[in-house]
Amino acid sequence: MLSAFGPIRAHRKPRIPAENLARDRAFWSDLLAARAKSVDLPPHGGAGYGHRRFIIIRKAAWVTLYRAVSPYPQIGVFLRCSGLAGEAFFALADSRRGAIAPVLQSALEPEAKLHWGCSYHPGTIDVAAHIAAPLPWDDAAADAHVAWLLRIGAVWWASFVPLAEP
Repeated sequence: MLSAFGPIRAHRKPRIPAENLARDRAFWSDLLAARAKSVDLPPHGGAGYGHRRFIIIRKAAWVTLYRAVSPYPQIGVFLRCSGLAGEAFFALADSRRGAIAPVLQSALEPEAKLHWGCSYHPGTIDVAAHIAAPLPWDDAAADAHVAWLLRIGAVWWASFVPLAEP
């Protein structure tokens, strides 16, 4: 189909190879099974390819665990805030940054990076930590990723959820 500006192209997401999708689903299944054995994180409230979301305030603030191959292989945990309620929650968290940030940083290995208040996604604010996770992502790597994500996710959850409580 043509428009006055040239051909109209439907925007398509890149197709994820079936093998990678199956491996990702198995990884998250293992992680959620391990999560169910602890009380550190609640049941996840949303998901997509490469991550799991744990809701603090519906559609406003949540903790996400993620694995990404690009731009470089990494795993990470972040608090993401969005919308007016998310901005208010982040302002509250930011006012307590002096107490929260050292707790978050102390849970991380020296090579992990902590970012406070930046996001690559328009309209959102993050408090994120990520660490390189070199390929191949075999069973041993998956076990290490699960352990790191659950441990750091629990620290993020314990640090930010009390801010939402009355």
